[in-house]
Amino acid sequence: MFTLISTVAIGGLAGYGYLQSNASPKNESKKILKILNNSGMKIKDSTTKKTETVRILKRRTIEGGTEYVFQIPLGLGQKDVLERKHLLEDGLNTQSRATELSSRDILGIKWDKNAWKQIKELFKKKTPNKKEIEIDFDGTLKIRVYDEPLTEKLIWDKSMLSPGTWKICLGGDRQGRIYHDFDERKHLIIAGVPGSGKSVIMKLIITCLMLQNPNDVSFSLIDLKGGPAFSRFKDCKQVKKGHLGINMEESLRILKEVQDDMENVYQNILVPKGFEDVTEAGIKRRHFIVIDEAADIVDYPEVVDILTDIVRKGRGSGHYVIYSTQYPSAQAVPMQIKRNIPSRLSYVLDSGTASTTVLDQTGAENLPEIPGRGIYKGSVNQKIFQTAFMDNEEIKKQIAPFIIIRPREDDHLDKNSKETTENRGYTLIIEENGLSNTSSNSSYPQLKRRSKRK
Repeated sequence: MFTLISTVAIGGLAGYGYLQSNASPKNESKKILKILNNSGMKIKDSTTKKTETVRILKRRTIEGGTEYVFQIPLGLGQKDVLERKHLLEDGLNTQSRATELSSRDILGIKWDKNAWKQIKELFKKKTPNKKEIEIDFDGTLKIRVYDEPLTEKLIWDKSMLSPGTWKICLGGDRQGRIYHDFDERKHLIIAGVPGSGKSVIMKLIITCLMLQNPNDVSFSLIDLKGGPAFSRFKDCKQVKKGHLGINMEESLRILKEVQDDMENVYQNILVPKGFEDVTEAGIKRRHFIVIDEAADIVDYPEVVDILTDIVRKGRGSGHYVIYSTQYPSAQAVPMQIKRNIPSRLSYVLDSGTASTTVLDQTGAENLPEIPGRGIYKGSVNQKIFQTAFMDNEEIKKQIAPFIIIRPREDDHLDKNSKETTENRGYTLIIEENGLSNTSSNSSYPQLKRRSKRK
């Protein structure tokens, strides 16, 4: 009888915990409305002189949470709500606690004269419900409230590849995978504080482009932090020989060669044959210029001018730029570059001003400090997602088939060297898929800083 009574008691306790954890959705819509109204999401009608506020239209259960649909007054939009997203999450998580029961709790009860006291203690055991929200707008405002946070780690696997395309899986959100198609959105700006995920996503993109188009992709890699992020790729056949730049002089040379190749595509292929771009011309080859810590180039006008030209005209010639920086500002992301790259990817930033520089709106400063948690903005809409993680060992494994041993400058003299002969064969392949090397370091003038020149 005692066992039966105790079982019923525990069952009641579990039921109470369930009701507690699921009662909040009934009041969530009221709480959301209160937060929006208290934070100024209302407008005074100039005709009726009445104050119009946000109104709820409907609510529905979705996987992992609840979706609320609201009507917002004319004159307010999605951007106004996005600026209040952190207020909504903070408000929904305030005192949002549910009784947590586990089998260990139940089995830990000692059925003696103090049993009921132990049961009462379980009522007091509570943990926060870490709710997260998503905001969407399609004429009505949709706010999705999830009872549990998005996964903090998403491991990359081969199912994320799209062979033969320029569409790269960046990671995933609650609705599925997030892709960036470089043939649709040619360039990409990436920003985020150190350790947030920039290097991970750049290495992921480079590796996947190699795997998806091993014979049609080529790279120029510029790492102005000294080369550690990209050094593992320098001996891949897809990387143009000599196109791993770690200082300004090398960067200028590399970008100039890319610019020359871009002009060659226009003058000798597209314009004479009446094609608008490489897609129309049926050209499969694409060249990617990946720049890590691009903010360092802004003090060198000649480098900025060449890069701006590539960003502006490379869309048609198949020369795509990935521009990454830790310190997004109006100076670090020049306007002439920014306006030609509408696609943005931002990890956590240190201020709303930095977020606005990258995304044209705030939000990145409120991202949780979870490595790989970012905001992807395509053309208009933005999505919070978790970056697919590929560790260095996996990268090494995946790019191993593309590694070649490049010959030394004098190796061509040794005609009896089998290794040299094999390397020449690979070099021919690279030259066909890469860029023409028509200039040497000595042909470029000494770099001049924009300032501090005596």
